[in-house]
Amino acid sequence: MSLATRTRKALYAGATAALLGATLVGASAAPASAEPRDGTCNAGEFCLYYGEGQSGAVADFANSKRDYTENGSCISFRGAGKAGAGVCVQNHAKSVWNRTGATAYEFYNSNFGGTHDVIPAGTQANLNANVYNDNASHILGDASLRFPLNVTQAQIKNRSPHWCWDSKTNCHHDYNAADIFAATGTAVVSPVAGTVMTKNIRSSGVGSTVTVKDRFGRLWYFAHMHHSPAPVVSVGQHVEKGTRIGTVGTSAHALGTPAHLHLDMRVGVDERVGCSGSGCASYGFVNNQPLLRTAFLARPAS
Repeated sequence: MSLATRTRKALYAGATAALLGATLVGASAAPASAEPRDGTCNAGEFCLYYGEGQSGAVADFANSKRDYTENGSCISFRGAGKAGAGVCVQNHAKSVWNRTGATAYEFYNSNFGGTHDVIPAGTQANLNANVYNDNASHILGDASLRFPLNVTQAQIKNRSPHWCWDSKTNCHHDYNAADIFAATGTAVVSPVAGTVMTKNIRSSGVGSTVTVKDRFGRLWYFAHMHHSPAPVVSVGQHVEKGTRIGTVGTSAHALGTPAHLHLDMRVGVDERVGCSGSGCASYGFVNNQPLLRTAFLARPAS
């Protein structure tokens, strides 16, 4: 599929290019031997290839990339005389060699969203069907989530209505977000290790809210939590996966619907934009459903 027809995956605006700074792509320092994008897959690099079996031109990276643009232009494969040299990396990678020493995630969407492939350290492989010739970003490190509620699978599946745990796309009705229906008082926990950026205690409207930013620049927003007891974290606090944040609030806090946790995510921001419903559709919220679903299926069945 051509790059032009995949605008849902690309972020070519100048503002996006400006966001490719150290905060997002500096998840870990590259070893001294790594010389990113010199057309050679060196130790310490994550390398995408134009061809299967690590053949053809290569794009080598030492850090996470939220999209495959730089200074407003598409990053291309390198390798004089090799197949694919000069071709845009986005939507054209077929195989990979992960020489970073850490697990890597290759994503279908920019901003670390959508379906993905997990590439363990040291692995040489063809990309899986989720991202084969359909790749748009990657994370070098553990991008996985811990499910944000202390529940069993049965406690979610048996609720009515219930969260669309079996879907690969977010099921919020207006934009990329998850509404996970759960009993009032269910413990809300952090899905990631990161820093608490904001905390607001409210007894009405969207209820209490918290945001947590992880080391990959992903800002996670939790809403509809209870005000009494209020969220238990503090702004500036470091949290780990599973650290308790608060509790699912009452139906009043969930805007008149059955009690649920609202979760959404954006990349490269420190505050959650002040939008709701369809007004959020243009702000770049990310489809995190595949990661969330994997985390859910790791919970006890009953």
